[in-house]
Amino acid sequence: MTLPPLPSDQPASAVQLGAAMAALGMYDGTNTAAEHASEAARLGGDGPYRMRLANALLGAVQVEAMLVESAATGSEDLVAAHRQQLATAGVADDVEKLAAFLRWQALRVAGPMKLVAQDPATGPLPLAAAHAAEGLQKLLGIAGTGQVPDVEAIKEGFAEMRAARQCLVEAIDNIDILLEMLTGLSAFLDKD
Repeated sequence: MTLPPLPSDQPASAVQLGAAMAALGMYDGTNTAAEHASEAARLGGDGPYRMRLANALLGAVQVEAMLVESAATGSEDLVAAHRQQLATAGVADDVEKLAAFLRWQALRVAGPMKLVAQDPATGPLPLAAAHAAEGLQKLLGIAGTGQVPDVEAIKEGFAEMRAARQCLVEAIDNIDILLEMLTGLSAFLDKD
């Protein structure tokens, strides 16, 4: 199944987003222009409101994808389903667009992981994941500049590669901390 490309780069209207959420059983309003205008005014404007609606819809769809993917019968099914997402997003056949799209997804992972990692009680593993996600998004940013980047992109790429490397080193350092903790715990438990 291949869906037609999106008609434009214009974001969906609040009514369109509301209708999509209603179709998934995730919207209980009237989905009228007046209702959306009132909520947009309350939340600071049409842009911030549509962003919240789109992200609410994205969350609902991601949960649906997780649920149906748990029933996948093989890796071929998952590859085909993931390819469908990329095709629908219009990035499947363009390396630069794909890298930008995947970078956007990595940014969505890095942000929440950074928040989780700020709590000292979480330990080194969430911090390692936050660093790895940040490193990945930086690498994808470099990959998104094209196969033959211009001189300015190369200069910026060096700085981004150094920053990505540092993020990944910090991820490894945090994993090493955890491994040392586990090794000490294992040695302590073996004494009994």
